[in-house]
Amino acid sequence: MLLNSLTTRDKIIIALVLISLCVLFYFAVQERNELINKRQQATVMGQQQATDIKNLQNQLQISNQNAQMLADFIKQAQASQIQPVNHFTVQAPTVQVATDQVASRINAKDPTLPPQALEKTDNTIVTPHQLTQAEIDKAKKENEANKGTDKPKINEEYGVNVFKNNNYRNWEWSTGYGQHCGKGYIPIGLQRNYSKDNAIEAEVHLDTGMPKNVTGWEVKQVWKTDKLFFMF
Repeated sequence: MLLNSLTTRDKIIIALVLISLCVLFYFAVQERNELINKRQQATVMGQQQATDIKNLQNQLQISNQNAQMLADFIKQAQASQIQPVNHFTVQAPTVQVATDQVASRINAKDPTLPPQALEKTDNTIVTPHQLTQAEIDKAKKENEANKGTDKPKINEEYGVNVFKNNNYRNWEWSTGYGQHCGKGYIPIGLQRNYSKDNAIEAEVHLDTGMPKNVTGWEVKQVWKTDKLFFMF
């Protein structure tokens, strides 16, 4: 048995490492949950604020790379180059009131909203949107078709956009316990995500003795994919 081959010192070190990892994991989860809950609150921004990289960084507390990607996406959406996933109607005297109402309903997890608006993501941005000419023409046609019905009139100048965004993490770190040729070691890894789908990782192996000595190391390029060999 592998466990029987370990010395008492190795067993103690493994136990201490596991306990330390459990404690770190507990506090990391608590901190992450608090951060997630804070970030998942809908943030109201003006149309220009939502495409300002510095403003996105400051208000959402995200990296420059994430802010750039989000700003580019919002610009495309505002230009109708990206079509919305869903539509819903709100009644309000002004577009700003409508924007605030939508944000409040998202934060209150209003079940009458579309599921996409309530989806858990890293960030939620609610912003007024000046309609493009194509959107204005569409709104006018819908209003014309709804004449004589109890359906509310659609604003032919402005709408409200809801953006749901997931960020990628710049850095990741890891540690644990492993064995090689019957000898225990502690791996410590650091990964730099330099794009959404690519990263580089460095890992060193420390022996279980005191003082710690480096027994090995590795550097890896990491590719991130939605499917592995087109199977999953």
